[in-house]
Amino acid sequence: MKLVYLTPRWVGAGGEGIYDKDMNPVPERKGVGISFNCPCGCGTRCFVMFANPIDGGKAIRDRTTWQRAGDTFETLTLTPSILRVGGCAWHGFITNGEIT
Repeated sequence: MKLVYLTPRWVGAGGEGIYDKDMNPVPERKGVGISFNCPCGCGTRCFVMFANPIDGGKAIRDRTTWQRAGDTFETLTLTPSILRVGGCAWHGFITNGEIT
């Protein structure tokens, strides 16, 4: 199944109106992760953070991350595999934009 069929969205962070614990504005980040409809059909969304965000910045701290290759939904590869903990427990891969 192609990732593009699962309504993928790039995940961002920070931006206007977002502040850290010391009330300093947090700069907007783009492409720090991805969300997509779960391939199992359970009706929930998967959320995966990148070790190497598309915007070239550092990974978001305190999050499990996946290594990313590719910068479009059609070319995206994530390693290692994705295992949803709890809920449906879907386990699979995203390789060159394909879900297996």
